[in-house]
Amino acid sequence: MRASKSEVSQQVGGKTSNFLFRPGLVSIRQTLDKFASVHFLFPHLMLNGVRTGAYEYVREHDFGFMPHNNDFINHPDFRSGRDTVGFNLHLDFKIYHPGPVTIYFSKALGDVRDYDGLGEWFKVYQLGTMTPWNGTDQGWLTRDKPNFQFRLPAEIPAGEYLMRIEQMSVHPPYRQKEWYIQCAHLKIASNYNGRAPGPTIRFPGGY
Repeated sequence: MRASKSEVSQQVGGKTSNFLFRPGLVSIRQTLDKFASVHFLFPHLMLNGVRTGAYEYVREHDFGFMPHNNDFINHPDFRSGRDTVGFNLHLDFKIYHPGPVTIYFSKALGDVRDYDGLGEWFKVYQLGTMTPWNGTDQGWLTRDKPNFQFRLPAEIPAGEYLMRIEQMSVHPPYRQKEWYIQCAHLKIASNYNGRAPGPTIRFPGGY
């Protein structure tokens, strides 16, 4: 079923906890009808195939290009026909590390720009390995991709949301992982009033 035309509004300024500044808020209206380093960021929100400016709607964190290790999963900063949304890597960089990409949503009770992500998160997108997997790094469907986009599920209630992307890099012998995480702001107008999306998870503590 076709979605209505998306509307984008920019609201910038101020400072939010755990991040350097508050980015803008993308409003989405939907109905049911190259650095030498191999590290990377997700500073661009993708909306219906259009890449927004770096950190225009995405929260900037303090870690720069450095990934987070396994110790980070218990840290508070670990949380953070329809419209197509997603994330684009910096400078059209492509993912080199093997590992899955997962995108979660969490609904804010008020202004998402002030939301710390302590609520419930539900998964809306995941990309893993080819089936059957050949057991190599090249078998990850995330490899060499510059962006990750998906069509918004119809079953999302109206409201303001944090959209969180994570790439979990796994390297042999698979005892240590690296996490690349970024969050964007979305405002969804929807006529869906059914069951809340699930199952849900919390960050930190979900892994």
